[in-house]
Amino acid sequence: MPRASDPRLLARLARLELRARTAVEGLQGGRHQSRARGSSATFAQHREYVPGDDLRRLDWKLLARTDRPIVREYEEETSLTLWVVLDVSRSMTFADQEWSKLDYATWAAAALTRLAADQQDRFGVFLARGEDAEPLLPAGSGEGHWAETVAALEAVEPGGVGDPGLGLERAAGLLERRGIVVWLSDALGPPESAARAVARLRHRGHDPIVLRVLDPAEVHFPYRRITQFEDLEGEDRLRLDPRAVRDAYLAEFEAHARELRRRLRQAGCEFRRLETDEALEVGLVEFLSRRSARLRSIGR
Repeated sequence: MPRASDPRLLARLARLELRARTAVEGLQGGRHQSRARGSSATFAQHREYVPGDDLRRLDWKLLARTDRPIVREYEEETSLTLWVVLDVSRSMTFADQEWSKLDYATWAAAALTRLAADQQDRFGVFLARGEDAEPLLPAGSGEGHWAETVAALEAVEPGGVGDPGLGLERAAGLLERRGIVVWLSDALGPPESAARAVARLRHRGHDPIVLRVLDPAEVHFPYRRITQFEDLEGEDRLRLDPRAVRDAYLAEFEAHARELRRRLRQAGCEFRRLETDEALEVGLVEFLSRRSARLRSIGR
């Protein structure tokens, strides 16, 4: 399994660019023109006021003439910000092989921030602990900030229980500037909660991506012998013959997965499932390559 520092993975990442499709133009290296609110004197456009806009940007003369709250926007030379929201709740510690879902998600977070660092863009990391969230590192850029990010990720301790969608929604309210938001989570919560968090991100001008990290055992339920199953976020333990419940488990799991995909895509979010036995250079890099090609084809 290649880690984020694996030369093969880094070589493939170096040929990619992570492109945004909403509020910002994309991770293209250097600095970019984006239609974002800034302090530049170059006027870009008017638009309708939405709750949360800086009242100092209101065009008061236009408001007096039309009785409509209109905001003045300016072109700003700015680098794109990549936000990684890493789910570190206790369910992410599940492992049916040498590494857990949290290990795998941490490697993916390191690889994504490496990509941003290589392209001179800003990146920051939030930890979602069940239904809460907290910043791990603020947005920064450069090799030194990436090294600090990797060290911080390696020191992360899992914790937190509850609906992970609420953790993402909490993080959405803490992000101070627009950008691409990548949620690395097993998303084992109500699909409507995850979709609501994604909708909030979209409303705030972010480009959300959900990378759902699952252990193959959760997806395929390969157990054949009497097994004790433990609730990683509670105290429950259940000893049973997995052959008696396998069909029901798989049906329920797949129904949840379908509903999650449907709701996320309906909310305008890109989605990819990553199983922890899949090499990062296959799953993550393939997803980014296809996304970049798709966005180029529509002129983003």
